[in-house]
Amino acid sequence: MNSIELFAGAGGLGMGLNRAGFSPLNVIEWDRYCGDTLRENNEARAAGLADWPLTIGDVRDVDFRQYEDRLDLVSGGPPCQPFSLGGKHKANSDARDMFPEAIRAVRQSRPRAFIFENVKGLTRASFRNYFEYIKLQLEHPELTPKRGEDWAGHLARLERHHTQGRRSGLHYRVVARLLNAADYGVPQKRERVFLVGFRDDLDIEWSFPEATHSYDALLWAQFAGGGYWDRHQVAKKHRTISDRARARGGAIKTEPDLQPWRTVRDAITDIPDPEKH
Repeated sequence: MNSIELFAGAGGLGMGLNRAGFSPLNVIEWDRYCGDTLRENNEARAAGLADWPLTIGDVRDVDFRQYEDRLDLVSGGPPCQPFSLGGKHKANSDARDMFPEAIRAVRQSRPRAFIFENVKGLTRASFRNYFEYIKLQLEHPELTPKRGEDWAGHLARLERHHTQGRRSGLHYRVVARLLNAADYGVPQKRERVFLVGFRDDLDIEWSFPEATHSYDALLWAQFAGGGYWDRHQVAKKHRTISDRARARGGAIKTEPDLQPWRTVRDAITDIPDPEKH
């Protein structure tokens, strides 16, 4: 399956998509340090990164019409700084907001599907209207802003178009959800918003995968005889945990159905003792 990757960073999302069966026709990243990482891993033929065609430059300089109707997927993580909890929270007023470029890539290349991810901050109340604006643009990418029209005016026009019921031209069925990597077995609490869309004419039904792990299951393993501490051979005096977690764990009366969140201790338990090797 053919794809292009925007805002590739060091290649994490692209590596996952490669493992899922996608072959990129172009991988685009402007930061030269990320570019060095991509290039060196590419030349070293690292798993999931070999033979990537790289473009180290500004995504705004790429004409995506060259990929029209050739792509199964457009993917990427637009810069998060405009929406991050640690940033200036300027959203569309931040020059680093690259969602317009992600939408342009979809409009020009007309992929069968797309997937974009961003930080949890995008779902905050202060960004709620802009988040809806991004989602509606992805659903109707050909309805572009008029000259002199601000984003609020464009949002209102998109809402009217969206509720008309008539769908001619290029449209996508879009779903969005806030996911936590820990809920899928990653030993890290990492929350990200995912926007996934499928082209309207494909008539595809899809939903986000159900979680496989839970925090409550971890607390059960730590407090209700689940054997977490014994399995890791942690003495009772070293079994430190916050009062909040202790209170929540004590309130769980039945064993959860999901697997426990994986901790860093779980992830590195098979690493040899450095003092003995």
